[in-house]
Amino acid sequence: MIKYVVISPVKDEEKFIEKTIQSMIRQTVLPLEWIIVNDGSRDYTKSIIEKYLAEYPWIKKIDLPDKGFRAGEGPAEAFNEGRRCITADFDFIINLDGDVSFEKDYFERLFEKFREKPTLGIASGKSYYLKNGRLILHRSADYSTMGASKVYRQQCFQDIGGALEQCICWDIIDDIKAQMKGWHTRSFSNIKFIHHKRIGFKQGNIVKTQMKAGQVLYTFGYHPLFLIGKGLYRIFEKPCVIGSLAMLYGYLLSWAKHEKQFEDKELIKFIRAQQIERMKLKWFYKAGE
Repeated sequence: MIKYVVISPVKDEEKFIEKTIQSMIRQTVLPLEWIIVNDGSRDYTKSIIEKYLAEYPWIKKIDLPDKGFRAGEGPAEAFNEGRRCITADFDFIINLDGDVSFEKDYFERLFEKFREKPTLGIASGKSYYLKNGRLILHRSADYSTMGASKVYRQQCFQDIGGALEQCICWDIIDDIKAQMKGWHTRSFSNIKFIHHKRIGFKQGNIVKTQMKAGQVLYTFGYHPLFLIGKGLYRIFEKPCVIGSLAMLYGYLLSWAKHEKQFEDKELIKFIRAQQIERMKLKWFYKAGE
């Protein structure tokens, strides 16, 4: 028997939360508990969730007060509120956004990947969005997992210290911490989920979002050459050129201001060593073409 629990920090998701709930209740392998943390929603999110509570007792709801915003560490705080309410013993814990949908065997297929590879610590499917009726892939490296639908092996989750409330983009840095601890992380291209909000559009203006991303990557300690390569790789993603330049500008702005980076210098050292190695590999394969 696969024992897993799900936590969903949600805020103002009336347009999509029912798609997520319908996807979850159709799963071939159901969770022991699904804690939906309503993080101060001002719309009908709460009432939509409540329609399902009586029929599906494994779905539970927590209501948090409205803080007036939901950026930075907010989702991590909501996730940890949900974690404190778990009563079941479990082998896997899942962070699931309230604006996604997926096939009925989505989690069953991911758990099969964990069974095949005991060192797999964090996994997800690949994220897609709908455009003119077509599914479009959100490009990401295979070693990066998608925060909107992320499965943690319990031991790995403990090793990385859980969801870090004081860490911006905690659902990115956890992959790196897991790799530091000797775990593998992976997103699988043959396992799909639909993210009904485009990544990068949740906070509004995409240019501001990309600039903020650059600032966050500076905080992570990204190597400047790797960041330039990342910007060039994504130069044709909308908004073409401008998005990449905004990300680079955000990084340089933080560098010029000498903004604070992670205190964990070993983590930054590990990140940069990984990036240098990946740049070498890309150069090697390119040179051999």
